[in-house]
Amino acid sequence: MSDDELERRLRRALHDEADRITPNDRWDRIHAMSEQQEDQGADRPRWLAPVAAAAAVALIAGGGFALARRGYSRTPTVASTTSAPTTPAATTTSSTSPARSATQQPVAPTVTTALPAYFVGSNGGTGDRWGLYREFINAQVPGKATAEDRARAALTLAMHSRPSPDYLTAWAGTSVSGVTVSPSGIHITLSNKGAAGFTREQTRLAVQGLVWTAQAAVGKGTLPVTFTLSDGSTTLFGTWPTSKTYNRPPADQTYEDLATLWITTPPRGAVIHAGNDVVVTGESCSFEGSSQWQLKQGSTVVRSGQMQATSGCPTRGTWQVDLGTLASGTWTFRAYERDMQSGTTTVGDTSHTFTVK
Repeated sequence: MSDDELERRLRRALHDEADRITPNDRWDRIHAMSEQQEDQGADRPRWLAPVAAAAAVALIAGGGFALARRGYSRTPTVASTTSAPTTPAATTTSSTSPARSATQQPVAPTVTTALPAYFVGSNGGTGDRWGLYREFINAQVPGKATAEDRARAALTLAMHSRPSPDYLTAWAGTSVSGVTVSPSGIHITLSNKGAAGFTREQTRLAVQGLVWTAQAAVGKGTLPVTFTLSDGSTTLFGTWPTSKTYNRPPADQTYEDLATLWITTPPRGAVIHAGNDVVVTGESCSFEGSSQWQLKQGSTVVRSGQMQATSGCPTRGTWQVDLGTLASGTWTFRAYERDMQSGTTTVGDTSHTFTVK
């Protein structure tokens, strides 16, 4: 290879490398070196060509070291010619981003927020009673999340997270394709009709769980909810028509959807500092507002009692039990209501486990 050919290749390599590197301090220096070579042209002494090449290699290697020190990656992203570039998952709260190729989009700033999600779970009895339980679960949403963003994130949690092993997985294999919120309602697009193998009542509650979740996440009251299925189906679970408008029941009929008893605090898996009073709160729709509770360690009942809600069914009331300070360890609080006729089975039964340390 002639020296002239070597210089031409070196200039081309320097230009190419300069175009691939984003940080300004290295980019300018490489371009300056390249331009200096072009200005000098053939008058440059032949021995400078390999020296310049070595200097360029050293400079580029130094740039890589500087990028590594800053936590950047120098490996360029190659965009596919047959599919759209993949957008990185939003996991940062910063609005700035490191060096990236021209095909990548800036990572949107996100925040962590607790979103309400409703799940179908056992509601006492002999395993044949079901109801909706509300959980607040942390999720990543855009820093300036819209009502659609919050609803979509909450619906995804309701369909695919499982805070309790007792909750049904009726939406396994189904995803949220889109959410639209308007003053007249909420429209949810799902990928398919839902999983098979559940009873009519379980699927009814699974649909209602999405209704309650979307309405709570949007926060604009009881907006009616409609559905569309991307696969062309016209019924949810093969039973509930997408042509229908869905809503939560009136306040005096929420017992049709919601489980008899909820424990709202402490949440599942909470850690409470030793020495602090433990106060358990919840909601219920029980006969004359009366229900029972137990405090357990393992399978041993340490304490028990009765609690009185602010109202009885059909109006949903709130209740509170002050347990005082507890010793360090893992505790389970059980809230339940006995069946008034049998006195043995329950018409509502739920538990939360927490730790004191």
